[in-house]
Amino acid sequence: MIKMVPLNTPHTIRLPVEVIVGKNVIEYIGKIIAKHLEGDEVTVLTGPNIRPLYSNTVTASLMDYGYKPHVDTVFSPKISEVERLLTQTPFSTSAVIGLGGGKVLDVGKVLAYKLKKPFVSVPTSASHDGIASPQASLEGLNGSHSIRVDTPFIVIADSHIIASAPKQLTLGGIGDVLAKFSSVLDSRLAQSLGEYIGDYSISLAEMSAKLVFNNLAQIISLSDNGIRTLLEALISNGIAMAIAGSSRPCSGSEHLFGHALDLLTSKKILHGFTVLLGTKISLALHGEDWVEFSEKALEAGLPMNARQLGVPPVYVVRALTFANKIRPDRPTILGNGITLEKARKVIDEVKLV
Repeated sequence: MIKMVPLNTPHTIRLPVEVIVGKNVIEYIGKIIAKHLEGDEVTVLTGPNIRPLYSNTVTASLMDYGYKPHVDTVFSPKISEVERLLTQTPFSTSAVIGLGGGKVLDVGKVLAYKLKKPFVSVPTSASHDGIASPQASLEGLNGSHSIRVDTPFIVIADSHIIASAPKQLTLGGIGDVLAKFSSVLDSRLAQSLGEYIGDYSISLAEMSAKLVFNNLAQIISLSDNGIRTLLEALISNGIAMAIAGSSRPCSGSEHLFGHALDLLTSKKILHGFTVLLGTKISLALHGEDWVEFSEKALEAGLPMNARQLGVPPVYVVRALTFANKIRPDRPTILGNGITLEKARKVIDEVKLV
């Protein structure tokens, strides 16, 4: 049975106190944090590949403003990694800084949440909308694909660093934003069924998707303006989730399909790519124009069929038949499930295999 959120149920909206986007802003991290945080110890989490590239810049800036940085490396996106870090993080730390990609940011968010400390998000790639969101996805969460945490206290996104990241990661971020064309449709469907989802949060997610869709050429050129456009869209999606009190406006049937596909295949596929395939399906099921969407995304270099991702057709069909069971409490266009016959029909229709 689907449980609807009562219209009079309150929720708290927590937004970042400051968001900074631009070239070389990482060099000012000490100054930025000092405006908002007291204390002299901070924990910096980073990845093994990112640490030699940028950690010295971050720690030098922090020390210039009197902070004593404790640097640790995140090795896996698992809840067990958070538990390990809990035993090693100084009790006196005044904030947790996540310097890295999505895995580092998610581990950092959960660690900060458990420590009841503010989290500072410093992304080094623009691969998904977790940059500023109050959600975190880790392995080992008892079947849950994401958990609610606090919204990042500060977001510092260096467009120069992000433009230097592998282009595939940027394409993944584009895919995650474009997936909002689907999640917005599912959110409005849920509204019609009585679920409360704030209109503003839905509009913000939709605006982000349109912004990226209309500026694809500029974004894939990796120009500073293009990277800023993508970053602003990803950050806006995080804000939309904070306003909604859940991931609802940014996660619909396309995410359910993406998660189902992840469960079936052992291949490590970027999140933005799997939800992008799910968006084609969702648009078709909603009766929307998936053809123009697919053609323009394909022109931008985004994978628009399972073959491009190396996923066998049988997995695509199976994923669609049980995707609704990933979040049975969340109404989407998938309804109570898609039959095998219908799954094959829609997958053929949108040329997904």
